[in-house]
Amino acid sequence: MDNVAVLAVVVCGLLTTGCSDADEPKPPAVPCAHDLGGTPPTDDAYRIVLDAVALPAGTLTPQESGEPGRLFAKQGLVVRANTEVDITIAPEAAAGTRIGWGSPAPEATAVHVPACPSGSGWLAFAGGYTVRAPTCVPLVVEAHGRRERVEVSVGADC
Repeated sequence: MDNVAVLAVVVCGLLTTGCSDADEPKPPAVPCAHDLGGTPPTDDAYRIVLDAVALPAGTLTPQESGEPGRLFAKQGLVVRANTEVDITIAPEAAAGTRIGWGSPAPEATAVHVPACPSGSGWLAFAGGYTVRAPTCVPLVVEAHGRRERVEVSVGADC
């Protein structure tokens, strides 16, 4: 390791800001108050990921978003109640894809759903996927201290 690298390691060890994951921006949180009233996903239209979130199993049909060169696939997010979930677009797809849920749903490359209560056991949030062209969207889902990579078909089969 050269002197510059050693110095960087020492400085980061001494500072409390600027060198840790704590300084990375937090993804937008979906407010619990934006729950539309979820019901348990019981059909083949969804697949349950990490026993925490139900994602679409089929191919979503995107529409013109109103923003030139962008398509939007409206698809609610269904999350198990009292379960904290983080969903991130995989790095290789982050340049041309955004996700967002809530009302309004800010578009981002990641979202955080806090552990919201619900009498039905599930929550549902309006929103969806914004893409440049029909594509397979790779997502990383984190819940219960585990992580799983999944794909969502937005106008193109995965």
